[in-house]
Amino acid sequence: MDDWENDRILLTPTNLYMEYILLSYNNFLRQKLDDVKITYGELTYIYNIKFFPSISQRKLAETLFVSEANVAKMVKKLVEKGLVEKQKDKANKSRNILKLTEKGEEVFVKINVITCGWERNITKNMSNEEYFKFKQTLYEITKESTDL
Repeated sequence: MDDWENDRILLTPTNLYMEYILLSYNNFLRQKLDDVKITYGELTYIYNIKFFPSISQRKLAETLFVSEANVAKMVKKLVEKGLVEKQKDKANKSRNILKLTEKGEEVFVKINVITCGWERNITKNMSNEEYFKFKQTLYEITKESTDL
C-alpha cells in the first residue's frame, strides 16, 4: 500500500466504514429476504427482542437510543406482521413485555442463517481466531460507545 492509501484509511472516520458495511448488508438482506418483507429497522428490533427475553418497551427504547413513541410504532408494525407479541408485565400492569411469536422465531432463525453466511463471506480471508477477535473488538467498541 502506498502512503496515500494508508493515510486515507487512517483518516476515514470509523462510522463511515460501518455505514457502508450496513448499506451493503441491507442491500444483500433485501435480496435474500424478499419473501419475508422485513426492513433493516425491524430487524434491529427483532434481534434485540430475541436477545433480551422479557424486555419492556421502555427498556428497548433505552437500548436502541430511540423514543418510546418510536418503539411503540415499530412494535405495532411487528405485531401486525405476526412477528412480536405484547404481554402485560405481571409485576407492573402498565408495562408491556415483548417477545417473538413462533413466526418471529422462524424469521429470526432464517435471518440469522443468512447473516452468518454473509459475515463469513466478507471475512473469508480471516482465520477463525482473527474473526473471533474482530467480533470481540467490535463488541468492546460497542460497549464503549454506549457509555459516552
